[in-house]
Order: sequence, then C-alpha cells, then structure tokens
Amino acid sequence: MDKRFEDGTWKKKLVRHIGTAKSELDLKLLDEKAKEALFELKHKNQLTLEFPSKADLTGLRTIGEYHQGADLVLGALVDRIGISSPNNSLLRQLVIARILSPVSKIRTISFLNQSFGTHLEKDQVYRFLDNLSKSQDEILQSLRKHITTSYPASFNFILYDVSTLYFETDHDDEDNIAIAGLRKRGYSKDKRDDLPQVVLGLGVNALGMPLTYRLYPGNTYEGSTLISGIDDTLKSLNQASLTVVGDAGMLSDKNLCALEERGLTYIVGARLKSLPKSLQEEILNLDFSLEMTKEIPYRNRRLVISYSPSRAKRAISQRKRSVARLELLISKNQAIRKHQYLDFTIKDKPKIDQVALEAASRWDGIKGYVTNNFTMTQAEVIEHYRDLYKVEQSFRMSKTDLRIRPTFHFRQRRIEAHVIICMLSLCVLRMLEFQVRPLGLTYKKALDEIRSAKAAILELGDQTFVAPPKYRPVMQQILRSIESNDN
Repeated sequence: MDKRFEDGTWKKKLVRHIGTAKSELDLKLLDEKAKEALFELKHKNQLTLEFPSKADLTGLRTIGEYHQGADLVLGALVDRIGISSPNNSLLRQLVIARILSPVSKIRTISFLNQSFGTHLEKDQVYRFLDNLSKSQDEILQSLRKHITTSYPASFNFILYDVSTLYFETDHDDEDNIAIAGLRKRGYSKDKRDDLPQVVLGLGVNALGMPLTYRLYPGNTYEGSTLISGIDDTLKSLNQASLTVVGDAGMLSDKNLCALEERGLTYIVGARLKSLPKSLQEEILNLDFSLEMTKEIPYRNRRLVISYSPSRAKRAISQRKRSVARLELLISKNQAIRKHQYLDFTIKDKPKIDQVALEAASRWDGIKGYVTNNFTMTQAEVIEHYRDLYKVEQSFRMSKTDLRIRPTFHFRQRRIEAHVIICMLSLCVLRMLEFQVRPLGLTYKKALDEIRSAKAAILELGDQTFVAPPKYRPVMQQILRSIESNDN
C-alpha cells in the first residue's frame, strides 16, 4: 500500500497484490515474496536478474558493487534518529560512509559513487557541509530526543569527559572581534602538542550514546567546559533528576557549586593530594584491613575513599619501572627533566629521592570520589564512577573506528559539520551495539558481516542488473533483529 495526500486527506493506494494465504506455510512464502517486492520497488531497475532462458551471457560483466547490507542495517538506524536536515539522504549516506570507510571527504565522495550508485560532486558535498553546521542545534536536539525516548533507562546519568582533535597544519586560527579562533595549540591528549587542535567536550548516556558535545578553542582548560555542556543538555530536555559523572579534571569548587545551583547531583574523581594536609593525613591513616571503602564528610559533601589491592599492585609496578628508567638515564649521564622521584639539590648530578618514593607509596591503592548524593551507597558511588569508561570508550571509537582526527578541514563551519557526522556515526555504532548484543555479537563483528553483504552490479549489453548478496546466517540474524525493531 502507498499513502498519498489528495483532496485534503490521506488516501491509500494498492501498489501490488502479493497473494492470499490459506495456511502458515502460505503465509511464510508470501512474506518472503513481499520482502523481495519491497526491495525491488526501493531499487527500481536494479535488483532483477531474470535473464531469458536462451540469453547469451558471454557479455555479462561486473561493473561495480553496492553495499546493500549497510544500506539496510546502518541506514535503518540512521532513519530511526529522525533527523531533520537540509538534505537527509546525503547526511544518511555520509554517516554510513563514515562508519564503513572513514576517510577524507574527497575519498568519501568516490566511495559513495562507487559503492552506493550516487553521482556526488565535491562542490555539492562541501555546500552541504556548510549548511549542515547551521543545523547543528536542531540535529543535536533530534539526537537527544531519540536517545531519551528510545533508551530512557540509560539517562539517569550523564558521563562527561574532554578530548582533543588535532589538525595537520602549522598555523593557529587568529582571534578577531566577532569570534575567537578555534584551532589553537594547547595541552594535547593525543600527545601532539606541536599541532593546533580543538577541544571536544562530550557527554554520553549509560550506553555511551552522545547526549551533548561542543567544540572549544584548543587552548581551553578542560574543567571550564563542563557547565556549558550540561546547560546545553538541560535546555533541550525535561529531566528533573540527573547525575553528572566526571573525572578529577572536572573537579573545581566553582563547577560543583554550579551543578548544585542547577539542582543536579554529581560524582567526580577527587584529587586527594590537593586536599588540605590535615585531611590527607586523615585519609592515609584510615584502616582498610576490614573494609575497602570509607567515608569522610567534606564541605557538606561526601568524600568516599576506596582501597584496592590490585590498584596498589599496579601503582607499585609503575613506580618500579619509572625508577628503573631514571636510574638508567643517571648511569648514562643523560639529560633528565624534572621528575617527582628525583633529587636535584646536589651539585654534580641528580639522584633518586627516597623520601619522595616513600611519600608516594603511602597512596598506593587509594582513590577518592566526591558526591553530593546522600542516598547512594558507597558501592553505588564507585560503580557509577567506573561507568566513565563508556565516554572514554566513545572517544576511542571516534578516534579509531571513525577517525575523527586528524581533521583536514580549516573552516570552522566545516569542522563543525565533520564533528556532527562523526557524532551521528558514533550514535549509530552504539545503537548497533545495543541491537546485536542479544545475538552474542560485538558491533565490530556485526560491521564485518554488514561490510561483506555487498551486491554485484552487472552489465549485459545496454542493460544493468544487480545481483543481491547471499546473506550468511549471522547477517540474517542482524536483519531480522533490525526488522523486528522497526515493526
């Protein structure tokens, strides 16, 4: 059936009658026939291979491929988000391409033209990117709406962290009266201090799906990004209770007070060695022989302290390696930068500072958390803080699977458009992960199956045909999972 708006009302029109079922077997056969018919209608003049029985097939040639599996699975996930953009079909294709083949935009155009039968031109795509950046707020709002309505149980916590994206250029962006330059040198989490970068603040839900993100100039202090990112989320969502989880880099009294003013609870990592000396001594004198977690009141907040033997063992191992490296450099008379385990007070050469080693060893295995939530148990506070790995994992997915950096654009609106596409792609990967987990699959295994489900584009004389792939059992499971969710 097809729906059309005629004479001020929606009317249905019969497109094709497949048949009538009189038994369960008939119903199954008709269901398969209907799926083939739908696929045929969607890709007219392509997906038919009904050659005449006496046709001369000696001239049959393969002239291309079509990522049918990706179109059906990844395309369906993009469609679920319900994005409204200047050109939804092109955005859909760019997101799919980012997941399948994360390369430059020029190579992306070539990939789409070769593997999806598009006829894109460079200018067309770059004009689209310029317009896409203007729709950034609307797209992010659609993204949040989909996540919060489709995965409501995952939204009690927002996990927030910051990363950096570098550019292969030697030039920073200059500031002007209207706007500050975006690409600036600063502290690089990618260890590329030699290159300009931007700072990306990212907040995700408990499933690692992006709820909020924002770009900042590359020399921005990470702690100053937290409140603006949270405010962006609160403006577009009707969420009465929300707990923000962040690492120690987000910990400042100004940030915590701002979250409290907004009626939000939080869990952040504590910088224990920055606490007052008297409080440090109180923590170091705690007895963890019977209980691995303790709690100390701190400025009308809770300071939860935990001890972990495995964490202590890891700290001891790291310190031993660090000292061994320093001793080797000293023995070779090589230049050594200032280090917490070195004593530079002597005149000839530095030596290992035993007092500093002893002081460091007292903290082995100890970690702290600050929260203003007085209803959670100590174990729950620690458990929810550990969920921060999901935002770190999302950054890794963005940087490895989606290759969000290095970024090759230099105009701010195209940098923003590039990040929009990567964030949508990240959301689709997380949706795929959630979809295939009950099948016992990782999203990477699912992507392997999706990439392999390619149709062959054939040519015979002046006619073009598409030979659909034979889906392997795992791919059939993925397709059934997607179809059942869409029904």
